[in-house]
Amino acid sequence: MQNENNSEKMSERKIKAEAILGSFVTVTVDRPIGSVHPKHKDILYPINYGYINGVIGGDGEEQDAYIIGINKPVSNFSGKVIAVILRENDSEDKWVVAPENSIYNQAEIMAAVEFQEKYFKTEIICLYEKSCGAIIYRNSGSETEYLLLFQHKSQTWSFPKGHCEPLEIEEQTACREVFEETGMKVAIKQGFYESVSYPIREKATKYVHLYIAKATGDIEIWRDEIEKYIWANKSESIKLLPKVGYDELLNKAEMFLQNNE
Repeated sequence: MQNENNSEKMSERKIKAEAILGSFVTVTVDRPIGSVHPKHKDILYPINYGYINGVIGGDGEEQDAYIIGINKPVSNFSGKVIAVILRENDSEDKWVVAPENSIYNQAEIMAAVEFQEKYFKTEIICLYEKSCGAIIYRNSGSETEYLLLFQHKSQTWSFPKGHCEPLEIEEQTACREVFEETGMKVAIKQGFYESVSYPIREKATKYVHLYIAKATGDIEIWRDEIEKYIWANKSESIKLLPKVGYDELLNKAEMFLQNNE
């Protein structure tokens, strides 16, 4: 029963987080860049941190917020809420505020706030999500086949891909995600790098950056996230993949392989 209650509360917090994304707020800064945490003297603030006047957080006090994209100490700042950090082991969530037209993905945000959030178990809800992965191919007779994975959560086909971790470069993410989802250790073929983007949820956008690599060894899919896999040629793949630009991307992949195999 306790686990069910916790799950319900987290679901409610996620709904509230989604609702606040994109809102414009003013942060009163009480811990500017270079200041020290009032209780934990080993925590130095590399970014500005403060609170939203008149908005009460989960701890009964005014809502706290990180400011990113501003590299000097400020006393207050008006900007857009680009993310909410949900603390699973704390009652209070943290808002992340940035200049209006700036784009920060979940890995960049977590890298900026890691100095304090490393002490908590967190989940981030943000406006801009970034995934990296690879188009895995093999030669089958006279045609090229591509590895597609069917995702449990989204119930859609995709290439092996996943979220970047803080301080991880994109190629590292791609190779790690391919290994985690398929069990294959691959070498990225240099010279191919393509992207697609599409809306997810009501307000958020996902950016997917893909490399290309030849299949190596046997496939052992990650059953927690992947339901099944298939090998499909270009036309079959285009029919199965979401209609978000993968058709053009696969055309580029085939042209690249014709010149680089």
